[in-house]
Amino acid sequence: MSLAALAQCCPTWAEFRPVDGREAHVDIVAVRASKTFTRLFELKLLHLGSDVSVFEREISKALPSCCPERHINPDGSFCIGLRAGEGITTETAPAWWDKLHAFALCQETAEETGFWPNEAQLSHGEAGEVELAAENAADQLGLRAIYREAVAFDTGLIASGLRKIAPKTGALRNGRSACVCGRADRHGRVMLRRDCRRSGLGCPIVFEHRRRALVDGFWRSLRGHVTCCGTMQECPLRKTDGSARPVTAAQGVTT
Repeated sequence: MSLAALAQCCPTWAEFRPVDGREAHVDIVAVRASKTFTRLFELKLLHLGSDVSVFEREISKALPSCCPERHINPDGSFCIGLRAGEGITTETAPAWWDKLHAFALCQETAEETGFWPNEAQLSHGEAGEVELAAENAADQLGLRAIYREAVAFDTGLIASGLRKIAPKTGALRNGRSACVCGRADRHGRVMLRRDCRRSGLGCPIVFEHRRRALVDGFWRSLRGHVTCCGTMQECPLRKTDGSARPVTAAQGVTT
């Protein structure tokens, strides 16, 4: 159903050619905001289980074979959005195409500048789920902009609050003090740090500490296994000793 749903609403900037019930070839030329066109991307869609994965076809060399910073997984599949390929239906297929279009535009920006657009980026792996939870908690508190500042620049209230986290527990120290995030109870009183944690509503500072730990773990898991493609300006995998080796298809998934 997933490939059929995608075929039914294939946009004008893409050409969809089914190969069999589990595979399709897609050629896309995305349209920039300036109304100019991107390069041709020659892609392959695989429907395995309930998921659709996207790859560059072997005949094409427009993209690196693997680049976490460009959201290309070690097995060559693309991460076009968190859980984007899961259970695609007629209702969700148009949103999938929109994500693929945005992905192509971001690839052009990365190719031309060496940076992925910050507004289109989510943390890699499990950290992406935590980032979304942190954003939701920050939204509840009117702190969304401050949370994004912490992620992008490591500044602001939430970033400074990270210094109050106990590394061993991942909780804010001094549980009897008012929580730095300012979450209030039903009486309008700012919660104590221990009560904020127990409330189950989520503290964006605690979430951000967890997100950063997961991001660090993600990159540690790839070092020594993934060769940097050299196309991005600030890739954590950049090596000077030449010790990295090619990645195997089973390693790592980016988001």
